[in-house]
Formats: sequence, structure tokens, C-alpha cells
Amino acid sequence: DIKERGRDFDGVVEQYFRTVRPMHFGFVEPSKRYADIIIPHGGLNDIAIEMVAGAVQKRLR
Repeated sequence: DIKERGRDFDGVVEQYFRTVRPMHFGFVEPSKRYADIIIPHGGLNDIAIEMVAGAVQKRLR
């Protein structure tokens, strides 16, 4: 947000604690129990992504 939207550090931190973090714990964390797979490390996990892509391709055949 600082680089892309020109926001200042304090504003980004405030939004994180006021909005982003509570929404994550209120909605994302509880829904994890319904997931078939969770890709850790913010989605930057090539092995897990390849595994999911392979499973999707297999279902499409």
C-alpha cells in the first residue's frame, strides 16, 4: 500500500489492526476447516501450487 497507493506507514499499520486482522480471524480462519487444502506461505509455495494444479487437471479429464 505504501508503494502502490502512496499511503504512509502509520496508516497501513492502523488499517491492518483495525480492519484486516479482525476480518482475517473472523472469516478466513474459521473457514479453513472446510478447505481441502491450504497453501502455506502466502501462496508462494511452488510445490503446493503444482499439486493443486495437477489435481484440477486430473478432475477436468
